Amino acid sequence: MLNCMHLSSSSEKLVKALKGAKCLKTNIGYKSPGDCLLFHPEWGCILQVFNGLPLIDHDFYGDSIFSFRDELRITGVVVDYEEAAKVFASCFKQHASSSSISKEHAASILSCYRDLKITPFKLPSDIKGCIREEKWLRTRLGDYRSPRECILFSPEWESISPIARLPFIEDFDSCHGKNIHEYKAELKSLGVIVEFNEGVKFVASGLSLPQNPGFVSPENALALLECIRVSQEQGYAFPDDSHFMKKVSQEWLKTHAGYLSPKKSLLFDCKFGLYLKRTDGPFIDEDFYGSKINSYKKELSAIGVTIEVEKGCPLIADHLDFYDETSAFVRIYSYLSEFKWKPDTDAAIRIWIPKGERVSPDECVIYDNDGLFGLQLTVLKNYFEQNLLVFFSSAFGVKSHPSVHDYLKRWKVWESSESGLSHDQCCKFWVYVSKHWDKKTEKTLSDALLKVPVNFGSDGILLCNKSDVFIADDLQLKYLFEQSSSESIFVWYPQPSLPYLPRTKLLEIFRKIGVRTISESVQKEELSFANEVELQVTPREKLIGKALFRLILGFLAGPTMEMEAEKRHEAVQCLVNVTVVETNEPITVSYNLPLSSGKVLNVRGSRKIRFDRETSKIFIQKMDRCRENKSIIEFATFFSEAISENVLWDRTDHIEALSELIKLAFVLDFNEEAVDFLMKSKNLQIFKEDEEFLKSVYPSD
Repeated sequence: MLNCMHLSSSSEKLVKALKGAKCLKTNIGYKSPGDCLLFHPEWGCILQVFNGLPLIDHDFYGDSIFSFRDELRITGVVVDYEEAAKVFASCFKQHASSSSISKEHAASILSCYRDLKITPFKLPSDIKGCIREEKWLRTRLGDYRSPRECILFSPEWESISPIARLPFIEDFDSCHGKNIHEYKAELKSLGVIVEFNEGVKFVASGLSLPQNPGFVSPENALALLECIRVSQEQGYAFPDDSHFMKKVSQEWLKTHAGYLSPKKSLLFDCKFGLYLKRTDGPFIDEDFYGSKINSYKKELSAIGVTIEVEKGCPLIADHLDFYDETSAFVRIYSYLSEFKWKPDTDAAIRIWIPKGERVSPDECVIYDNDGLFGLQLTVLKNYFEQNLLVFFSSAFGVKSHPSVHDYLKRWKVWESSESGLSHDQCCKFWVYVSKHWDKKTEKTLSDALLKVPVNFGSDGILLCNKSDVFIADDLQLKYLFEQSSSESIFVWYPQPSLPYLPRTKLLEIFRKIGVRTISESVQKEELSFANEVELQVTPREKLIGKALFRLILGFLAGPTMEMEAEKRHEAVQCLVNVTVVETNEPITVSYNLPLSSGKVLNVRGSRKIRFDRETSKIFIQKMDRCRENKSIIEFATFFSEAISENVLWDRTDHIEALSELIKLAFVLDFNEEAVDFLMKSKNLQIFKEDEEFLKSVYPSD
């Protein structure tokens, strides 16, 4: 029939008859021409990849069948390469979509692809694209992927494969088998990754570090770094939110501080070596990875490892708790100091000291020159050199010296102790207070100090309630209370007085923080004379003469007081009508001193004179002016005080000055010439109205 068609010029009826009949014998039975394909010796391999294609049985028809190619084409048989390729593509897609491409299919496809390359019959671009895009290669991940999504395994991938899920073509015997490697060139042509450098992108997306970092071997780690290097050379970056950066940020790098994430790790180099040892921080363990790790400095930096010496302070500081050797801490603190690091976390703020403790900066001080705070504060000078002391001050804010608050806390410790304190300790405390005395210190001590120092002789210094301790501003009262009581009630001060702690300044400090003077605290009581005591009235002029009036009036008119004449005369009126009573018995005064406990200390003293303002009487103990000087000055003192206190009862701040003048005049026996000179030397004088007043007091003169 084919021959007839070949010889006949008109074979339409025959062609029509053949098209409608299953007249052609194929490898799968008789088929109509439109369902058949004619094998071609050069490209026929594409028709042998998949079973079930109806190929004309040329063994049955013989080689002559190939000479009727044109006639077969007319009847509908596929005889041309382009049409046969389309049939192959359709069949390929069908098998690929159902994941039914076997290893035989794959081998056949690759073999055919190889064979076609040496013939004029190349795969059409669309067919080749189909083979590239369809998912027909089975991978070790258990899925089917397109060639460009696959890697052909080679020894280069051996080190990286344990820590990454990579789409290696399944080359086990149960799948494609080892023979797949024979088609390396064909696979590469179809898009399969066959070179390590070309496949690092799959590492970035498939990185899968084990939960146990101990399973990441040095070879695995170095292979990963090599992948990063290749990626960087190819211009690939790793965004912080990428899968790769998220995975690589877990703890997998072995350091001298254990397994850590890259961002918490350091790479040791010679610059770090100027300050630290490898074991002084979370440095990558070179002994574990080998020296080759140092060649990946750039790659380590890309994933977060700190490689710059000036940027390592936070990580070094975060690992201070891992060490307990003094030498290590000295190196670490020296390094942190060099780069002016300051703590930014609560943990980093604590300072390590060689006793194995970590203390807060608030509990530290650089210097303790007084040696008072060894138990209360950590004195860093006892442990570190000067360069580190400066660092602790600037970085941690450690104060150079104990503050007023620290001294106050130390005093409170002494207050609660019953053992007292030494003279040296007390001096150092109050010297500090004196040097730092201001309104703020005054208020702080006034509010907080409950006890002040009292000297207990050989027993040292004890602290007593502030309300029961007094400033000895009156030595006669001091003498009386010290003689009559075993209790010391007078505030301590150093003897002899120290140049940097003057007694007057210290007593003023005590006064301002609430310590009272003895003179303002005692309650004075003038005792009455016994009935049997003989009292004898003596002329007023014998005790209170005109010279005394002149001196007092001159003082009241002088530049210190500038009192008007009428006021001056009123002030001395208490001396005009006074009665002087003399006795041989001592004049006794009682002094009561109430304490906070309710106890009242009582002492009695003897005075030479007493001025009773209510009765206008002056009682004096008879004095023999021929006796020793002590008696004279004693009487002069009591006399001048009594007169001054009554004349200036409402101007007490001038009593002492007037008393001193009267005392001196008394010793001079109120000699008029001597008193005149004394007044002139003090720039004192009386005026005409005073002369008139004196004439009224002494009309007979």
